[in-house]
Amino acid sequence: MMRDIPTPDFDDPKEVYAFFGLAMYNANLVEASLINLAVALNLDKSKVITQEIFEAAFGEMEAKTLGQLLKATQKLAAIPPGLEPILKSALDKRNFLAHGFFRANAEELIHEAGKRAMIKELSSMIELFLLADELLTPVYMALWEKYGVTEEFIQKELERSYAEAEKRDGGL
Repeated sequence: MMRDIPTPDFDDPKEVYAFFGLAMYNANLVEASLINLAVALNLDKSKVITQEIFEAAFGEMEAKTLGQLLKATQKLAAIPPGLEPILKSALDKRNFLAHGFFRANAEELIHEAGKRAMIKELSSMIELFLLADELLTPVYMALWEKYGVTEEFIQKELERSYAEAEKRDGGL
């Protein structure tokens, strides 16, 4: 189920930055999904899984860049054929977004039509990141289920986390 991308109002100069933030957020979700996949694949190699092995696997994968994660995942298992080009495109767009988007669009920021074009480009990146994450999630969830990590387990953990945050912060 893909999430909706907001419709821009084009009435605030900060809107470009808001869409940039949303694009980076969704790129980070793809990265988290790749981490989940890579960790699950790494755990499959272990005969015994301890808390230390689990935490070490996450620590190792969280230290990798998105490109390194993709390569590590490809070494551990075949990525479904239709997913690989989407992940490669998501990686390319994420890198451009993080390292060159504003430099490439410097002149666009000074006029309304340019800002609209930038928001359109950012929206297309968001769509790509959402699609990549949507396609990755069932792949890693199928692996995680072997370890008892189901949708129900995740929902209970989220509820526990929300309750702790509310207790700690005095309500959300």
